Amino acid sequence: MELRYQALRAAEPSRRRKLLSALCETGQQVPVVVVAAATAGRYVLIDGYLRVDVLRSLGRDVVEATVWSLGESEALIARFHLEGRTRSTLEEAWLLEHLAKDEGLSLEELGRRLCRTKSWVSRRLGLRKVLTAEMQAKIAAGQIPAQAAMKYLLPLARANAEHARKLVAGLCSQRVSVRQMGKLYAAYRAADAVGRERLCNSPLVFLQMEAQAERAAEGQSTGVDRLVSDLGAIAGLCGRARRRACTGISIEEIAVAQDRIGAAMGAARGAFAMLEQELGRRLDHDRPGTADGDLRPAGQGLGNTCDRAGAQDLTQHGPGNSP
Repeated sequence: MELRYQALRAAEPSRRRKLLSALCETGQQVPVVVVAAATAGRYVLIDGYLRVDVLRSLGRDVVEATVWSLGESEALIARFHLEGRTRSTLEEAWLLEHLAKDEGLSLEELGRRLCRTKSWVSRRLGLRKVLTAEMQAKIAAGQIPAQAAMKYLLPLARANAEHARKLVAGLCSQRVSVRQMGKLYAAYRAADAVGRERLCNSPLVFLQMEAQAERAAEGQSTGVDRLVSDLGAIAGLCGRARRRACTGISIEEIAVAQDRIGAAMGAARGAFAMLEQELGRRLDHDRPGTADGDLRPAGQGLGNTCDRAGAQDLTQHGPGNSP
């Protein structure tokens, strides 16, 4: 099996860890997609590069596959339309460049085949000219998350290509998070010319100083400060989980793990109910005549949030119950 299109994908360490755990627990449940190669008896992998990589790391030498009776470019385009999870814009740019250079498709043809406008195609192909090869290599390796590259690195490279190059070089082989890249970008925008030069030359020093300042602030914070911070983190986790449930995980993966997801949802719902009950009890401790023990300002409350309803719907309307 030929792994010809591995360069069209960005590495995702967190998704790889989850898939590794799932494959160890249940084995391969979803076949990869291949097409016949020009050489008889050989196949080209179209979809499932992460599954193949994880299976190899587990010492497996057999993978279940579905053979599509399509050409390679037609299969790549079909996978683009059928893919369940959200692609990064950079991955779209890599695919478009391959189809344009190696398959000879024009901008108009690419737009028509992918059901996109010509300007959509042109903007993504332009990314290959903005980000240097070193930047794209670090994105492909997962050292810089694709989301962070699109949100922070790309506008920096457009504004000052040399500063963006220095900042990426200064990160060396360190893997950074979206949050860390956001801090670097915010500090860059707020700094003067001298500060920007120092930041781009020594981004890791800045991140270390930021981490130390956060730890110091955590030590000086009150119990209420930490409680509010924890509640904010819960809200952020709920939003992230909801986005993953909607776009970050394929239908097949959810179907395989439906029981595990339901159990985790039940535990999360129970833990949040206990938290809400305790906070309501503490808030109303000096108000014995209060009939409603919910912790809520006038007209609002934790018991009627969209995220809680969305979380319940995940188990009630999962893939097994889809129309």
